[in-house]
Amino acid sequence: MCLLVSLAHAQDVGRPPRKETGRKGRLVRPLNCPRIYLTTSSGINNNTGVAGFSFDIPFDKYLAADLGAGYSSWGYKAYLGGKYYLLPCHRGWAFGTGVTYNTGLTGQQVTAATIGGNETVRLNLHSQSNVLFAAYHYWSLGKRYNRFYGQLGWSVPLSSSNTYDETSGEPLTAAADKTIRRRAPGGLVAAIGFSFGVH
Repeated sequence: MCLLVSLAHAQDVGRPPRKETGRKGRLVRPLNCPRIYLTTSSGINNNTGVAGFSFDIPFDKYLAADLGAGYSSWGYKAYLGGKYYLLPCHRGWAFGTGVTYNTGLTGQQVTAATIGGNETVRLNLHSQSNVLFAAYHYWSLGKRYNRFYGQLGWSVPLSSSNTYDETSGEPLTAAADKTIRRRAPGGLVAAIGFSFGVH
């Protein structure tokens, strides 16, 4: 995140310093809103996983399509959704919904409590589909309509409750089984991210 902030700040590097006049200069932004936003984000049940990117594509003053991909604790993750913004130029509050898909993982090794004690077991994490509902708030960052945002929402699983299979090791205890199922996609969505406007 520090790297992204420094990149946004670096847009002004290389321009000759202006003479101080004692008055605060006006922030001059482009006349038109960006045609597309390139977004990177992270969080809990984030749209594109722990590390991912997405494209926010406005097609109206208040509406935008959103799609992206990334990596999560449940394999690779893909996202497709839409947002409705309360302010023009895609700032302030927005509300959105979308669908996510996690590929799952095969042969995942974890150390867990089994009926024979703690040991390393091998799991196949099944693919999962979810629908999410979220509220977003966007703040302007820099002079080019770049944005910082926070997201809060809820993700609902569409897949069956059979989220994983154990392929080797002693059977898990009930507590360990519950812990692994809690790791599956779904529940609280809380994320932060940066969007870079492309004109």
